[in-house]
Amino acid sequence: MKLSREESIIYSKQIKIEKIGIEGQKKLKRTKSLVIGAGGLGCPVLIYLARLGIGYIGIMDKDQVEYSNLNRQILYDKTNIQKDKILLAKKKIKKSNYYCNIITHNYKLNNSNSIEVISYYDIIIDTTDSVITRHLINETCKKLHKIYIYGAVNEFEGQFGVFNYKNGMTYKDVYKKNMNIKSETCNNLGITCVTTGIIGTLQSIEVLNIILGLNKKCKNFINLYSIIETVQKKKQIKVQNIKQNCNEFDKYKELNIKLNNNNRDEIIIDIRNHEEFKIKHLKKAINIYLKKLILPSTIKLIQKYEKIDEIIVYCNNYNRSISASKILKENSIKHSIEKYRD
Repeated sequence: MKLSREESIIYSKQIKIEKIGIEGQKKLKRTKSLVIGAGGLGCPVLIYLARLGIGYIGIMDKDQVEYSNLNRQILYDKTNIQKDKILLAKKKIKKSNYYCNIITHNYKLNNSNSIEVISYYDIIIDTTDSVITRHLINETCKKLHKIYIYGAVNEFEGQFGVFNYKNGMTYKDVYKKNMNIKSETCNNLGITCVTTGIIGTLQSIEVLNIILGLNKKCKNFINLYSIIETVQKKKQIKVQNIKQNCNEFDKYKELNIKLNNNNRDEIIIDIRNHEEFKIKHLKKAINIYLKKLILPSTIKLIQKYEKIDEIIVYCNNYNRSISASKILKENSIKHSIEKYRD
């Protein structure tokens, strides 16, 4: 992907930086980033991503501008009241960077659309104020192996971190113990515009660092910032039981080989966990445990063989069998369920 003559002039000051240069600027232009939320954090993130030269920016928000937004949501003004944030943000960002491609998602992220939307992007920036949405972003990014940049603010303090990066921590690893946490939002929390401005800017810096490979220590840390003390602290997270995904491609290659070597007219998918499968299993059964079955790459592979073989789901647990059957049905894969034979 080339830079136009005008782009080279616009980004000339950045290009002069040794760690960016022409090639770094091209990397920025190729990157697809999704900003979920066009509010207090989202506004500075969108502004700086566009000014950095990110080539594709997705904006997801379905809210309209309210008077209480104006002190911290810096893309909007009094004339924008009751207008859609996403359309206003697109118009203003496009003015600041004509070469930036803006993709709008004028709806909320939910279980039905999260995989379809997030799968298109390289980096997901969470600028929401909903704990429920954060968990959904985390789950989807983990499934799709997408980098998730988190940010949150409260009064004079904020925090941000990078999740699902190079087999590092996930949002759930940090917050899984807070089962009774309330879903606080900016509507019922006090907040200053300076706090959202700083944390949003720091999230943008993490995007830059990841694309250019500058920050080698951004995983397994939550960054805490206080505007009163004007101090940033790093809190290291000791993550237990993080599943390593670096060999995932090899696992799918192995699965593909197993499917190819199955000479029967039926393919038996044993959805029990690996330990159960090792104890006893049918001779030609293939072990694809339930959490792996839901991955798009697994579904795509099964669809390939479904055209020529009968797919049989095999398990000793009724609920797991029904869950697996539901996943296959949602992907239009014809199959049958076979009960475990002890």
